[in-house]
Amino acid sequence: MITSLSTDYLIRLKNASLSGNKTVTTPNSNYLRSITECLKKNGFVVDYTVSEDKRNLIIELLYTGRIPKITNVKIFSKPGRRWYERFLSLPWGQSPSSIIIVSTSRGILTQKQAKSAGIGGEIIAEIY
Repeated sequence: MITSLSTDYLIRLKNASLSGNKTVTTPNSNYLRSITECLKKNGFVVDYTVSEDKRNLIIELLYTGRIPKITNVKIFSKPGRRWYERFLSLPWGQSPSSIIIVSTSRGILTQKQAKSAGIGGEIIAEIY
């Protein structure tokens, strides 16, 4: 039984990229599609499609040579403890190429987009 779709989704992405898979299949939802769109805009995912029965997302992972773009995922919000921050206290990533995904009232944004928009929200995870 999956208790958190976003946690399961992010761990699937990390495991697939570290094992060298070109694609990964995850459950489909509007929330996960918006996270995937954010990852696509920031250069972690090549593209994604919805399966014919609309139950799964098929995500094509991005590699530079043989090195995966997604090398690690740090999950902040968990089912037992949600992590909310104002825009003034949003954390920054481990490296300049990492992003922190924030769920805001305007949708899924990176920490840089949320800070420039002046809105905070639930910090989902850091991807680097």
